[in-house]
Amino acid sequence: MTRLKKGVMIAEVTNEDCQKILDEETIVMLPIGGGSKEHGGHLPMGTDFFVTDWLARAVTERFPVVTLPTLPYAYFPAFTDYKGSVSIEAYQFSSFVENILENFIKFGVKKFLILDGGVSTHYPLRIAANNLSCRWGVKVGVSNCLGLGKEAEDELCEQKKGGHGDEAETSTMLYIRGDLVRMEETTEEYLEVMPGCAKNGTVRVALFNKMKTPRGTNGNSTLATREKGERMMQAKVDDLVEFLTNFDKLEV
Repeated sequence: MTRLKKGVMIAEVTNEDCQKILDEETIVMLPIGGGSKEHGGHLPMGTDFFVTDWLARAVTERFPVVTLPTLPYAYFPAFTDYKGSVSIEAYQFSSFVENILENFIKFGVKKFLILDGGVSTHYPLRIAANNLSCRWGVKVGVSNCLGLGKEAEDELCEQKKGGHGDEAETSTMLYIRGDLVRMEETTEEYLEVMPGCAKNGTVRVALFNKMKTPRGTNGNSTLATREKGERMMQAKVDDLVEFLTNFDKLEV
């Protein structure tokens, strides 16, 4: 392989380029972020897509990965009551992701990073990663959107809790696509969680909830600022680059 000085977006190179950059030393990154999913009255339907695609491009500028086009459809069952929101069944979604990566495995690629821009998506993606690892002997990392840049989010965010269209997510969108954010429509509302599911900040029993708040958000988006978003997004990129630096050294 021609060792890259920085990464490449595969959609922007030729097939002849692929002959040189795809082999057993390559790390292939697949970003996944919903392109049609409700985010209240203040954020666009493509919020997950915009955030994940931005992260993918920022990481590609800093590390020699081969980055696939951002996948805009995934498993988001909590939002299907909202017109325009798209969800793919979990096992169809995980199988689809496996099929995508197998196209690279057959040419010798052994390392993959799935840049996961969702919460519900994390579970079928971990199944897909495990299936590929056991079937082909490859390594597939799956990022956790609740963990990337968490220290920065904990430091900067003032809301009492959040999770969707909240202070953190609105701040990141103010930074990367502020033109699409309607701050006059921000709100404070919270999704109720049954007592007994969590204790001292740790989930003891997982209980599925559909999004059922008046505006379809969970958190306090009125507190969002562009400055918070910039720091959080840069922290997420730093976390991803740190992982890739160590992943690159891993023997497979």
